Amino acid sequence: MVNFIRFSSLIINTAKISRIEIQENKYFIHIMSHNIDGFFVFTNGYINTNHEKIEVCKVQHPTDYDNLTEWINKNS
Repeated sequence: MVNFIRFSSLIINTAKISRIEIQENKYFIHIMSHNIDGFFVFTNGYINTNHEKIEVCKVQHPTDYDNLTEWINKNS
C-alpha cells in the first residue's frame, strides 16, 4: 500500500522518504532521487545517490508543519 503526505502545494510518496531531520520548529524531509552518480575501476569505486531536501517550517508553513508532526507521531 502506498501512503502519501499532503501539503498545501505538494504531495509526497512516503516510500521515497529516506529520512526526516527534526529541528526546533522545522523539519527537513530527504527524498530519495532516481539519479545515481559514481564510478568503478575494476572492483573499486563508489556510488553517490543524491537526495532532494524539503524544508517544512512551523513559522512559514504552520498547516504543513502540523500535518507532518501528526504523521510522524502516528508512525513512530
